Amino acid sequence: RLQGSFMLKKAESSSGAVTAEAGATALDAVHTVEVSSLARGALIASESEVETIGAYTAPLSEMLEGLATDEDGKITVEIGDGISTETFALDADTHSLKNLIEQINKSELNVQASWDNNLNRFYLASTKLGAENGVSCKDQSGNLMTILCSASSTEGKQVSGTDAQVSIDGIDYTFDSNQFKVNGVTYNLKGTTTKTNPADITISHDVDTVFNNIKDFVDKYNTLLDTLNGKLSEERYTDHKPLTDEQISSGELTDKQIDQWQEKARSGLLRGDTLLGRAATSMRTALSSVVVGLTGVVTVSNGSERITTTANQLSVIGITTGSYQDKGKLYINETRLREALQSNPEAVMELFTKSRDASGNEITDSSKQGLAVQLYEGIDGAISLLTDRAGSGSSLYDDSYISKKVRNIDENISKMEDHLQVLEARYYRQFTAMEMAIARMNTQSMWLTQQFSGS
Repeated sequence: RLQGSFMLKKAESSSGAVTAEAGATALDAVHTVEVSSLARGALIASESEVETIGAYTAPLSEMLEGLATDEDGKITVEIGDGISTETFALDADTHSLKNLIEQINKSELNVQASWDNNLNRFYLASTKLGAENGVSCKDQSGNLMTILCSASSTEGKQVSGTDAQVSIDGIDYTFDSNQFKVNGVTYNLKGTTTKTNPADITISHDVDTVFNNIKDFVDKYNTLLDTLNGKLSEERYTDHKPLTDEQISSGELTDKQIDQWQEKARSGLLRGDTLLGRAATSMRTALSSVVVGLTGVVTVSNGSERITTTANQLSVIGITTGSYQDKGKLYINETRLREALQSNPEAVMELFTKSRDASGNEITDSSKQGLAVQLYEGIDGAISLLTDRAGSGSSLYDDSYISKKVRNIDENISKMEDHLQVLEARYYRQFTAMEMAIARMNTQSMWLTQQFSGS
């Protein structure tokens, strides 16, 4: 993991006849390349201008009538690509040369057919390079290929491609392509060379690209750390509570005022957050630590002198932290970093990416892991804790701490609503009973009043 950004090689050529690309496994060396011949495809073409085809001059869409055919009026030709052949049948009265070209190009043969209107010539070209691939044409009935390709009426015509003939460091190779890979280096042949002027391919570490990758890593680290530190210290406006739906829809505030209010309401929500603080601390700790067990050394400038020292911490290769107020931000001494990469790029890679011991076993002791590995593990742990608390957007079921709290609150609200409904029903019953009791008492009171009045 992570080594791809450091295991970069570059290839430089002394000749335009050969270019190369170096893979991660390519050894630093200078390879001498002699190209005797390029891989080429096969080509059959009309030897001269075809002025007439059958009863017509050479236009592409004219019918093929007037040509020799079999007893059924068919013209049959056999086309091959050096490995297989296919037969194409044409009706002289209804088919044209254009139909034949379309049939050939739609076939599974590695052959491309074409017609040049300016030169009145027919072409058959192989779509693959190398001696195993070729082009052949033959008349099975009629004489169309004899006219177009000067093919023998009995044997037809066949042309083979050619292989690339190459010598690399004195070893001869044959390839059916002008691009091939030898010992981790991909070669691209553009032309031939001579024994007195071969192409020299120089393989070396791509210090510039690795340097830029490290700079990009540091820039992204600083950006992330600035974001975390900003959220941890962001001002909290306690007098700006989140607006309710009613306040937003009331029309008392403009859209701009709503946005400004909500921005302040959200400000400081993560101020002093434990998880974010732990993540920021983990990042700073990872990149300020000394990797135990590293033995690779680099030679760098130290003031007016050159020193050779073990590359076991970032400061050795020119990456340091600023003052306390910078809160862990990294700064690069570009000269020293380049010197470290030029003197021992493998040691710099180990400093960042070491994850296995000499036996190939995965290292579990974080103090012996590369700095980027420690950083990765620290951030991954913080993300796991955050997921446990807040959940993941990709999860089908959210079982996080916050989600559980929300579900508990929803359940309590539901229970309270049920309780209020029961309480409301009870009060309605009691009120109804009271009303009925009062009505009875009023009736009795009126009856008593009438009785006393009558006496």
